[in-house]
Amino acid sequence: MTAAVRETSTGREYDADLPPDLVTMLSFTARSLPEKTAFIDDQRSITWTAFAHEVDVLAGRLGGVGISPGDRVALLFGNGIPYTVALWAVWTVGGIVVPLNTRLQPDEMVPLLRDATPRLLLAGRGRAEAGAHVGAAVGVPVENEANGRLLADAPRAEASPAVAGEAPAAIMYTSGTTGRPKGVVITHANAIQTSGTCTLVVGRRPDDIELIMVPQFNITGLNAQTVPVVHLGMTAVLLDGFDPADVLSLAAQHRVTVTVGASTMWWRIIEAAEGRPQDLASLRLATYGGSPMPTALLDRMRKSLPGAGFGNGYGMTETCSMITYVGGRNAVERSHTVGRPLPITDLRLVDPATGEDTPSGAVGEIAVKGPQLSPGYWSAKGLVPLTDANGWFHTGDAARLEEGFVVLQDRLKDVIKRGGESIYCIEVEELLHQHPAVLEAAVVGVPDPIYGEKVKAHIVLKPGSVATSDDIKTFCRSRAAAFKSPSFVEFQTALPRNPGGKVLKAELRRTPPAVG
Repeated sequence: MTAAVRETSTGREYDADLPPDLVTMLSFTARSLPEKTAFIDDQRSITWTAFAHEVDVLAGRLGGVGISPGDRVALLFGNGIPYTVALWAVWTVGGIVVPLNTRLQPDEMVPLLRDATPRLLLAGRGRAEAGAHVGAAVGVPVENEANGRLLADAPRAEASPAVAGEAPAAIMYTSGTTGRPKGVVITHANAIQTSGTCTLVVGRRPDDIELIMVPQFNITGLNAQTVPVVHLGMTAVLLDGFDPADVLSLAAQHRVTVTVGASTMWWRIIEAAEGRPQDLASLRLATYGGSPMPTALLDRMRKSLPGAGFGNGYGMTETCSMITYVGGRNAVERSHTVGRPLPITDLRLVDPATGEDTPSGAVGEIAVKGPQLSPGYWSAKGLVPLTDANGWFHTGDAARLEEGFVVLQDRLKDVIKRGGESIYCIEVEELLHQHPAVLEAAVVGVPDPIYGEKVKAHIVLKPGSVATSDDIKTFCRSRAAAFKSPSFVEFQTALPRNPGGKVLKAELRRTPPAVG
């Protein structure tokens, strides 16, 4: 799907009637679709009018306790209506949300809040103990959800400030796949442009029923799902905690048409759907992201979801989700890619050592510009720029271009150097996924005194499947050069992943090589 763009003083943006900020977005939708169902969670459903009313009530209470423009409010919630109300309530008073990963231990949240310095922490159902621990550690007041209400006894302030599009809306902490998490500032304008991508490029429609099964505190769940739902006035089903059986039940019950999931989630959904083809019959768009979809899984998805189209988006927290997308026929025919740059995105491949463009067909580091790009990392002393002197953000991902389509090679730090050969982990992982017993695979380099590094594969087998280390090595050596094949294989019950589904390879590298 193509989308018109217009040139501005700061670059390109979508040439469409997009709302100027997230608060205006909700106001327009609530007026236009007052009685349409907005959100459904495990407790209740709510119309757009009722949702906007709850937002206004909570915003008044936030104002009543002194939350003003620019103040940070930390949110500790699972997916659900209360969290979504809290988001828009904070934005309505001009505040900045700091979504917390509920999978973290409380002590892991403490340094994030010391960095963000919020005025208040709001904790949802079942999170009171964790919230109290974190609040006490950083000296931040905590308000817990009680009987479905937050700040129930607070005085209410009626006036709400105007919100500028360039104002910060959120501080999203990176997953820490390569080090200590950083607080990425996302503006209202960043989120609006990403919503434009989801509607104008990906092709979401006002009549869609969106299942949000990835965490709403994650950049995908928030900016690539929740915000577009409000933008178009769709209906969203909010699932708190991924379970494939719940996905199938909710999809059948609510006739879900669109959803997003990591590849490992789709494996589990397709496995659970065996013998239950009608549960997913309403699905028209199944999307995923972060890396190419394993060919074997995409083949199974096509068989299990004959009425669905597919799409893959690539991006990161710093780019407010997507910078490339592939959909339609290309999602199948070019499934080894992550698509073309978005219409609003400038993309180059550069030599990381010199910053110069790489020759045609050569591998280089992805560098991007665009209106969805964060203005910087949060700091008490002011924003820390994330771009170079010319405004380019260097992603740390290696890729090559194939007729305009981006073919990811690997994280620059994930390229294994074995005896002078460069081995791209993603290539070996794609090979491993072709083994009939392999459900998930992640490859890392481990130190070797002779070769510098050797290849180690971390494998999760499909339920009921059996394979040995020698089976895996023989399979790889019969299909790829010997130097690319794993020297070590470790079987695991699950791979460590961040909320966006990306494998935490730093954790895998900390495990010993193992023998064999």
